[in-house]
Amino acid sequence: MRTRSEPQTPMARFLKPLLMAVCAGGLAGAAERGALADGAPQSGPPLGSADLKPSIERPAGWRGDGSGHYPSAVPVTQWSATEHVLWKSDVGAGHSSPIVVGQRVFITAEPDLLLCLGTAAGKELWRKTHTFANQPAGPAVKGPKRSSEYGDTTPTPVSDGQRVWVFIGTGIVACYDVDGTHRWSNWYDLRQSTSYGRTASPVLIGDRLLVHFGPLVCLDASTGKLLWKNETAKASYGTPAPARIGKVDVVITPKGQVVRLADGKTLATDLGNCMYTSPIVRGNTVYFIDGDMVAVRLPEKAGDQIQCKELWSADLAGDFYASPVVHGARIYTVDKAAKYYVIDADTGKTLLRQQLELAPPARRDGANVYPSLCLAGKHLFVSDDAGNTVLLEPDEHGTMFGANNLPGGSGGTPTFCGKRMFIRGGKFLYCVGEQ
Repeated sequence: MRTRSEPQTPMARFLKPLLMAVCAGGLAGAAERGALADGAPQSGPPLGSADLKPSIERPAGWRGDGSGHYPSAVPVTQWSATEHVLWKSDVGAGHSSPIVVGQRVFITAEPDLLLCLGTAAGKELWRKTHTFANQPAGPAVKGPKRSSEYGDTTPTPVSDGQRVWVFIGTGIVACYDVDGTHRWSNWYDLRQSTSYGRTASPVLIGDRLLVHFGPLVCLDASTGKLLWKNETAKASYGTPAPARIGKVDVVITPKGQVVRLADGKTLATDLGNCMYTSPIVRGNTVYFIDGDMVAVRLPEKAGDQIQCKELWSADLAGDFYASPVVHGARIYTVDKAAKYYVIDADTGKTLLRQQLELAPPARRDGANVYPSLCLAGKHLFVSDDAGNTVLLEPDEHGTMFGANNLPGGSGGTPTFCGKRMFIRGGKFLYCVGEQ
């Protein structure tokens, strides 16, 4: 199977982070109407369907469960800096995505911040810094420490609705209650395997936290204790995808390894390869969508070694930083230069190739499609790092609903909750929606 090696030329600061986290908590009905103040205790049912409420069984992390689907969202389809902006808050620079938990939204920012804002008006409720000086004393913090010139806060936080975990690219991981109470933090002396910083977001599976420092590492989510380390499951820039084979929990890495959650054993290798994108799991099928596309079927049962069946493979032209959306029998993806593809999920055949016009030509120079695709309600959202977003019908025709723009732009992917979209623009976090 052909694989892509990491480019050796320097990259711009807007290197595609595989960012996205979900709006999982929903806003309480009273908060949506603005009746509750920021920081008030949660009450009332969340907006949207129950499957969006974060819990230990269904945590809210990068693109929610990694799929980019927000079936209960009903966001607005037109917005600008002056239209349908409910609030904007100065959170600082960064490439991560926000996650929403009840009436709180969490986001990271450079150089080492985790911020918590109220969803009603964007008021900052608390913030935490993550420096080597405030880590527990001991031999673990005496090793080499360095920050990345490309930023250290690209990974998106993850939450079970009660706690939130954050991974800083310097190697620090920390856990807080959603009210800001510190649970634990630690620096892990683990070698980085990517040249342009750490961008993979942490993944929560039950009481275990998976962090792709370089090797894939499993931590006890309650204490931060290192449970196992897999040195051969090297990180790329994508985020691993959780899956289940029979009754066995596993994680699929962007480089195509299947790793057992219980003990970190590698069950299979070389299923596919994504440099910047993340694998997508749907049922027992895993899709690796990059310039080299592969679909692989997982077996029904897991042993110490498993055999996976390649269903199809195909090629696409272009450089892909945005992770795709798989919906129905179609795969929707877009390359860095805004070439949009619709792929048959059963065969790998390209059904549509279309150049997207995200912005007028005068405003398009230098823009890159780094944010990942999202399917919010009935529409696909495709954004670039210049603040432009277009909406498309999830079909084979590429029907587009005009272009929207916010100042500043970002490589971060938006997240959706009820009638609201949360999206970065420069140093601001915007809440876009209807009153």
